[in-house]
Amino acid sequence: MSILRKSRRAIRKIIFGDTLLPHGVRLGFVEPQTEVAVWLHGMGAPLDVTHRHSMACADPLTVCIAFDKGQSPGEQNLRRLSLRFCEHNGKRRVLGEIFLRPTRSIPVGSKLFLFEARSSRNYCLPRARLWAHDLLRAYTNWRRVDASALKMSLGGMRAMTVMFIRPHPVVLVSHASDAGGNIFPMNLMGDLGNGYFAFALVDSREAAIGVERARRIALSSLPLPHAAVAFQLAPNHFRQSIDWSRLAFATRASATFRIPVPAFAQRVREMEIAHTCKLGSHKFFIARIVSDKNFTRCEVLHLVDGIYQAWRLKDRGTELQAPLAADSLDKRRACTS
Repeated sequence: MSILRKSRRAIRKIIFGDTLLPHGVRLGFVEPQTEVAVWLHGMGAPLDVTHRHSMACADPLTVCIAFDKGQSPGEQNLRRLSLRFCEHNGKRRVLGEIFLRPTRSIPVGSKLFLFEARSSRNYCLPRARLWAHDLLRAYTNWRRVDASALKMSLGGMRAMTVMFIRPHPVVLVSHASDAGGNIFPMNLMGDLGNGYFAFALVDSREAAIGVERARRIALSSLPLPHAAVAFQLAPNHFRQSIDWSRLAFATRASATFRIPVPAFAQRVREMEIAHTCKLGSHKFFIARIVSDKNFTRCEVLHLVDGIYQAWRLKDRGTELQAPLAADSLDKRRACTS
């Protein structure tokens, strides 16, 4: 190794320590995850919205929160709300916070409100080290030459690292019709309660167009040993349809809509699209759950932000390497498949 390369590594080690990890670190959790709780503050007693919210858009970063009848915030509360991401057990420390700005409401199912992130705080790292991460992310974002890559504002990137403190499950979305079908991975999503579910797809990509046209979809949870499939199917976001016979795994028909889903799926939820709207970079979908079938109980694929992963494994450096090595192997397999 050259002296210059050694010097760069030493400088990087001083600046970032062991915290320079990918944005999406793969982990396995039994659903629903119980490691991180999300609380809504600013309207009296904190409200647990861990399973009542979803990301609706990445740029600007927008969150959808569902309220039951009689829970909706009044006008005096709307502009002082924040989401706090906390340890579910142990010391229940606050790990991050996103301060919200209301944009609109959606009268579907429960009362749904959309909020943009006006600022955020990440408590997983010292402030100086967070600034170093901010600068690196901004530089990397500026250097991107891929026209299809999503470029976010610095404030949006900061808020995204907080959003991904809560482990986000990764599912495979599939749809099929006479016009064709598709299957692709997705992780910007969340339960809204009362039989409704929400998710977001990049507006300009074929995946969003196909879902809006099909109106009926199936979501398949991925057992952790099959995590590589998510990387292999990522290019399908840019395809109108696929040849189901060329998939590298067996499929079966979903219970109600008879949509092809992976035979290894741990859980399959079938949904009908009830509402769509365009929000900046993403198309936001609200769906009604038609059926929900669990086939096994096992750890399924989730993603967390690298900053949170560094926090949860600080002083346990050897444990940090296992999920990173598995992630790298999955990506190499996807590139050669």
